[in-house]
Amino acid sequence: MDIYRHFSQVYNVFMDDTPYERWAGCIDEIFKSYGVPAGGLVLDLACGTGTMAFLMAQKGYELIGVDMSADMLSEAYVQMQEKDLHILFLNQDMRALDLYGTVDAAYSSCDSFNYMLTPEDFEKALKNVALYLNPGGVFIFDLKTENKYRELGNNTYYDDIDGASYIWKNAYNADTGINEYQVQFFSQQGGDSVTFTETHLQRSYSIETVTALAQQAGFEVVSVLDGYSYNAAHPDSERVTYICKPKVRVGECK
Repeated sequence: MDIYRHFSQVYNVFMDDTPYERWAGCIDEIFKSYGVPAGGLVLDLACGTGTMAFLMAQKGYELIGVDMSADMLSEAYVQMQEKDLHILFLNQDMRALDLYGTVDAAYSSCDSFNYMLTPEDFEKALKNVALYLNPGGVFIFDLKTENKYRELGNNTYYDDIDGASYIWKNAYNADTGINEYQVQFFSQQGGDSVTFTETHLQRSYSIETVTALAQQAGFEVVSVLDGYSYNAAHPDSERVTYICKPKVRVGECK
């Protein structure tokens, strides 16, 4: 996945203000409330550099981390060794997920599903999760909302953190729901100046559309939350979190 080839090297620096610990705590509490077993096998879908996977592993879960960027997984592997954790990392596209067996629960954080630019790809990824989720399991994923993309608008942003900086040109097309990030990074690596540009495309989806796609993929959406909170999503939500359970299949007991 070329869009994370260079970004993987500075990803953790620029995501430093993301409240990962609070998100992991919320996911952990939701898992427990739905009966996910302590020490259960959990899938982190689009795990990136592994920050959430490490936090969930430290809470006692067994983790499988999947990401389509080999560069992001390389960073995750280095950090895993430093933290003395044991996580199975797989280089896979969520639209072509192929696990070795089923999992007790799954989650996907940091708006990874916004990268699904068509409803067909979105549904395909959901179907793959449903395929590998044990009956009674739970799947949690989040999305940036149209409200968030409208707020970002057609603007340019700049930030400078720990010797690395970026210029981010944002463009949101309300007609297509496509948001384009064109980001130019500048960083110092080993005494050398490194400059690179990446373009990221994401798409906004309404709650109604996501709920319909989840149902078509074999899920029941049991809650739609305002970010990682216990409050219901509302029109001003900038991030929406979905809690899904597999539908009971014919022949199974409720």
